[in-house]
Amino acid sequence: MNIIIRERVIDDVNEFYEFLKKLEREAKFIFFECGERKVNKKVIAQNIEKAIKNGDICYVVTDNNKIIGYVIAIKGHSSSNNHIATIMSGLLNEYSNQGIGYSLYQNVIKWANECNIKKLELSVITDNKVAIYLYRKFGFEIEGTRKMAALIDGKYYDEYYMAKIL
Repeated sequence: MNIIIRERVIDDVNEFYEFLKKLEREAKFIFFECGERKVNKKVIAQNIEKAIKNGDICYVVTDNNKIIGYVIAIKGHSSSNNHIATIMSGLLNEYSNQGIGYSLYQNVIKWANECNIKKLELSVITDNKVAIYLYRKFGFEIEGTRKMAALIDGKYYDEYYMAKIL
C-alpha cells in the first residue's frame, strides 16, 4: 500500500467520481443507495470549487493514486453558525480497520482548530458500530437520536446526531 492523505483538488474530479460510485456499491450505512446520488463529474467539479471558495475542507486518502476515502467538513456560513462544521466521510471496505479513518479525522480536527471551529457535528446510522467507535475515540458524543431516519434494504434504521466540542 502507498497511502497518502491530502486535500482534494480540482484535478480529482474523475477519480472522486469513480470512488463515489464504488463506495455506493459496497457501503451499507450511507444515505445514498447505489445509483441514487444525483451526481456527475460537473457537479463534483462545482462542489470542489465551492468548497475551496467557502474555506471548507475535503481530505482524500489515496492508495497508489486511487481515492479510497474522504472526509469533508463544511462550515456554517452565517454569523450564528460559522463556529460549526458538519462532517461527512466514507472509506472503502477493504481499507477499514487499518487506522486510515483515524488519520482522516486527525486531519479534519486539526483543520477545525486552525479555522477557529468550536463544534464538529455528524450523523451516523446507529448500527454502524465501526464508525461510532471511531467518533467516540475523538470525543464525539451523542446529542440526539432520530428514529426511523433511514430506510436501507427494506429496514428502518435510527440515526445518531453526534457532536464534538473543540
